[in-house]
Amino acid sequence: MTMFSFLRRKTKKTTKTYKDPAQAIAAKDYESAIAFYRSLITRQPRKSATWHRKCAEALVLAERPKDAVEEYLAAAQDYDSEQLTLQALAMNKAVLRLDPENEDVRAMLGEIAQHESEADETQPNGDELGQMTIRTRLRAYAPLFSEFDYETLSAVVEVMETHEYESGHVIFQQGDPGDSLFIVASGEVALTVDAPTQEPFELERLGANACFGELSVLSRAPRNMTAVATRPTEVLELGRDYLEAVTIAHPQVWEILERYQKERLIPVGA
Repeated sequence: MTMFSFLRRKTKKTTKTYKDPAQAIAAKDYESAIAFYRSLITRQPRKSATWHRKCAEALVLAERPKDAVEEYLAAAQDYDSEQLTLQALAMNKAVLRLDPENEDVRAMLGEIAQHESEADETQPNGDELGQMTIRTRLRAYAPLFSEFDYETLSAVVEVMETHEYESGHVIFQQGDPGDSLFIVASGEVALTVDAPTQEPFELERLGANACFGELSVLSRAPRNMTAVATRPTEVLELGRDYLEAVTIAHPQVWEILERYQKERLIPVGA
């Protein structure tokens, strides 16, 4: 050992290792998280949509929006191939937040208004799934959209906002102003009512494609329920102001919402 060997040891570069990408993100080591997610895309191709999405989120934190757009688009493509249409739509909306003029996403949204045949769309099966446009799939899998025509649905999609919530996050509280409705893209939401002398009473749990919050939007009354994410959840939000703007040109939207709310058969609504 030489006299100065301790200096070499002292200056030796160490690389921190993480058990998972979430640990790297918690340490604000976003580049390590990105590398981790990209390795998962290769190692776990069946979950590639999820890993592309998580990678995009890490890239946003790393202030690399152009790369994030590419990952969001890859996630959207994977979700769409699995017929997870609302999730695909949410990914494309995330792209528009980063790149409002993105032509790829504009083309996808334009597909919603694409003219289709008058074939029955309520019972998709087999190879037909691969031929269905985004708009057709929304109608088939999300009951709220089932009566929207091409033009109306396109107008509604354009004003949607996407939100991601961790498990336990309160989306809105009983008594809050009811200024928007929500559609579950993925995850699960519990609707509860406060009870004066006991724990909140759970009325319903909603999964993907379900709509909630529409009663307050229709009545302009405060929320009479609390909505809580019970697992990591993504929702699409339609604000009343935007809906009112849409209904100027498409007045049937309110009628559809009213009918949808009544058909849910929930006495107190959300």
